[in-house]
Amino acid sequence: MGRNAILRSLLASTLVFVARPALAWGSLLLIEPPPASGTLAIGPSVWTLPKYPGARGTTATVLPGVDGYAASGLFASTDTGLGWNLSRRADLQYGARLWPQLGRSQADTPPGLSRIGTRLQLEAFANYAPLPALLLQAGVLRGAGRHHDGTQVELGATSGLPVGQDLLAIGLATTFANRAYRQGYLGVSAAESAASGVPAWSIGSGWHDVSLTFSAEHRLTEAWRVSGQWVTARLLGTARGSPLTASARQSAATLTLWRQL
Repeated sequence: MGRNAILRSLLASTLVFVARPALAWGSLLLIEPPPASGTLAIGPSVWTLPKYPGARGTTATVLPGVDGYAASGLFASTDTGLGWNLSRRADLQYGARLWPQLGRSQADTPPGLSRIGTRLQLEAFANYAPLPALLLQAGVLRGAGRHHDGTQVELGATSGLPVGQDLLAIGLATTFANRAYRQGYLGVSAAESAASGVPAWSIGSGWHDVSLTFSAEHRLTEAWRVSGQWVTARLLGTARGSPLTASARQSAATLTLWRQL
């Protein structure tokens, strides 16, 4: 079995467990240009995620991390999903990927409301670096929501600062989502309200959230490195008033120890 086939198999088996919750924030890609030859790194990864969209608490889990990139631009990673960067330029990246989002388990759903499961989305992404220390990012995702018809458009900018062989980066992003997405995760239909006693709540399309991301990578040796990311986001507009929203502030973090193979 070739390296790319192995990567696809590993990613398919782990994606559902490492999916971020159903918020688009943090889905903008930070990837490098395709390498001259394929690269592969593995290692343990710790993730902390909101228990569900709009949750006040978080949950932590330890998972196997996989990060592979082929010279063709194909990438498979527990951090970035399964996709293909079609650009060969260092200052421009564009392509498509698959990226899952978790919903709300039955245990985290008020009685009488129906749960919403994991959704696998198709995302078109584009990054452009007009300056060496500035990366403009955009992504359009489709496939989330209760009926798989949710759409989000995320726009952001990231500035990175190399420190020797290390890297520090900060990013700012915002998300616009259609009604199917926002109603699917934060809304309560009239029928659900009658069955559960939770007040009916209808929410339309609009600006969904704004987020701030801090990323860092530190090389320990030629073969070992550690990387981390922390994302803090705030729900915008009427999303904060949903009866399913315990907190308008959401956060997630990852920390991974990588071994280059």
